[in-house]
Amino acid sequence: MKKMIKTSQSFANEETFQLYIKYLAMKKHFTTDGYDYQKYRGKVRAKFETYRTRNDVFFFHKLSTKDEPINQLLANMVVNPNSWIRDIVEDIGDERYVDWRKKMDALSYTFKSDLSKLDDNYQANFVTPDGQHPHILRLYLQKQISLETFTIITNLSNIFPYWDDNLVDKIVARDIIRLSKKYRPFLEINEKKFKDIIRDRFF
Repeated sequence: MKKMIKTSQSFANEETFQLYIKYLAMKKHFTTDGYDYQKYRGKVRAKFETYRTRNDVFFFHKLSTKDEPINQLLANMVVNPNSWIRDIVEDIGDERYVDWRKKMDALSYTFKSDLSKLDDNYQANFVTPDGQHPHILRLYLQKQISLETFTIITNLSNIFPYWDDNLVDKIVARDIIRLSKKYRPFLEINEKKFKDIIRDRFF
């Protein structure tokens, strides 16, 4: 154990410590209602002396070698908010990041492609027949549309208050709605552009 801690300490520096803080902050953002990553600028309380004795410091060093460390965290947290740092920096984490990066680089295309799978009647995608899941939520659960598309269109449509009042099954929907709300601030989009895409598709 002492040897493991000593090895960890060799990777403990200000850069990896700051990534550790970002990791804690992002996990807190996606797993709790009360913490806002953007509001607190990715800051949480943490002590360097405590950090340097952890046995996973090496993985924060490994995170520091990635092309986009913060986005590597984000790409994994939106899939599994309880992701371990080891998973984030190894093969499964790299695969999630590559998939996320591809979607970000072609977000308009992905959005347009996903919208083609929706009902031609715009409103019909959001109604909750007899309190059941709306069409767009079912498409997301079936993995036919991306979380990004789901998040953009539901937030632009401000549909969540209606769902809160009308959905019978609030357990599954609640988790997805929270994930979408938490994810939205990380999606840097031109809202007018995406509203125009919606308008061209449905109206």
